[in-house]
Amino acid sequence: MSNTIIRPAGHEEWLQERKKGIGSSEVATILGLNRWETPYQLWRRKTGLDAPKAESFAMKAGHYLEDAVARFWHDETGRDIIKRSATDWLIRDDERPFLQVSPDRTYWLDGRKGKDNKGILECKTTQMAIDPDDLPEHWFVQVQYQLGVAGMEHGSLAWLCSGREFGYRDIELVPEFYSWIVENVERFWKENVIGGQEPEAISVADVMMKYNRHKEGKLVEATAEAYSAYMDLREVKEQISVLDARKEALEDQLKMALGDAEALTHEGKQIVTWRSPKPSRRLDSKAMQQAYPDIAEQFMTETQGSRRFLVK
Repeated sequence: MSNTIIRPAGHEEWLQERKKGIGSSEVATILGLNRWETPYQLWRRKTGLDAPKAESFAMKAGHYLEDAVARFWHDETGRDIIKRSATDWLIRDDERPFLQVSPDRTYWLDGRKGKDNKGILECKTTQMAIDPDDLPEHWFVQVQYQLGVAGMEHGSLAWLCSGREFGYRDIELVPEFYSWIVENVERFWKENVIGGQEPEAISVADVMMKYNRHKEGKLVEATAEAYSAYMDLREVKEQISVLDARKEALEDQLKMALGDAEALTHEGKQIVTWRSPKPSRRLDSKAMQQAYPDIAEQFMTETQGSRRFLVK
């Protein structure tokens, strides 16, 4: 397997190059292992029906913290990071160009520098507690895809949890598993992206995207499964209704016990409060329209809100 290294002139050019294939962060979605995105949603982005994902704060923070994670990893392993890998770049499969990856970092194996002596380092920041012996599936898949496309056998996954705990796990390429990943990616690319075949809607979010309006007059007969869900929902709603009525009656009973007191106690401990909020001041908008902004203060009126009931 041969590949080509692409080094775009800038970040925007790199983003454009990424649109030409399937990257490692998208593989878990295709395999149904991404709880934040479905194959249908990815297909919409890849075909231009939806705009590319906007970079969230978490995504930006993860990108900024890659260097910190890489440094922790270097301190822990003693392995040297290849400096040139800390840029926006891609590795693309020559035979199937839609297979492409953008590793966070690469490193020298065992301190020996050479073309065939490199490994891939994937850097993660997370709020989750990570068990090195039970890695998140979408992380493992991502590294396997990166190794396979890059033609490397050795990699490492490093993570920083809540800025307090660092961990890592070395990962070896599993050729049979990589071949299975490629089969699914190739099918998605050729049938769905190039062929235009819509993936099945597998979530309510998918249905809302695919059918944002109902078809007038269209009826559909409920399946046994759907009817069972309907009956269960009716039962749950009845239970909620009974509980809501019981809840309101109990709250009223406690309010009667409170009277004008702010709290109800039991053995010296507050168990229920019913306090009035502080009076609020609101701008008389009608008067504001007739006056200058700098003298708006004289049109402020004081309003007393209702008491707030809170069960602790």
